[in-house]
Amino acid sequence: MPMIECSPACRVGIAIVEDEKELVKVYEKAFSRRKIEICFIAYDGLEAVKLYLSCTPRPHAVLMDYRLPIMNGLEATSEIKKIDPEAKVIFLSADVSVRDDAMKAGAFAFLKKPASLKEILDTVQKALGRIPAV
Repeated sequence: MPMIECSPACRVGIAIVEDEKELVKVYEKAFSRRKIEICFIAYDGLEAVKLYLSCTPRPHAVLMDYRLPIMNGLEATSEIKKIDPEAKVIFLSADVSVRDDAMKAGAFAFLKKPASLKEILDTVQKALGRIPAV
């Protein structure tokens, strides 16, 4: 079962907020190959906010889906940005009509689903400061 609580070893890492468990597995494998630590995995927006609040250290980036149970990605992004205005949220959605709202909520980037794994990994690397932003 994936991580539902903070990894105490999360020095430079990412949080995954996604309700599709198969997609979470794909992300886990991809980040593991790139030596990107996963701080926590949340399957709904409210759980993501609670975990973000309780994490020490906090994730350096958050991969955020839009359509989530309990609290959607926009609401969760807004709450996380209230906790930490420096949080880098990478917003993922098939619904491009929420792009402006995601960016207003403070998203670092907006990726349209289905985004390629390369595009997601490149954006995560930028958010983590591993490659310069273009």
